[in-house]
Amino acid sequence: MEDEAEAGIFTWSLAENALYADTAVAALFGLNPVATLLGLSPVDYLARVHQADRDDVVKLWLKAVADGLPYSAVYRVMDGTGTIRQVMAHGRCFRDRTGSPAHFAGIIYPFETPTPN
Repeated sequence: MEDEAEAGIFTWSLAENALYADTAVAALFGLNPVATLLGLSPVDYLARVHQADRDDVVKLWLKAVADGLPYSAVYRVMDGTGTIRQVMAHGRCFRDRTGSPAHFAGIIYPFETPTPN
């Protein structure tokens, strides 16, 4: 099975403002897999989110960081070939012992909207 068909995992260190992701996420977003393993700015990922979806994704991320509740979203990204792909993401922001947001972790995978019969 190729990475782009798999679910990928990510974690965002809020203190470092570095988002770490596996090779499946790198393939979905058209990013260098070595760079995603070492951590990139969330801005690098947002640049690959379809422009029409970008503001909504940012709002959902910020809401999840602020309230600590689970995050779920369906949006479009551009892979390395320039193909627009729809993905589904689920995650949650975890807090440190003082209650401050510390890490945001989740999973993202290709998602096709079911077509009615």
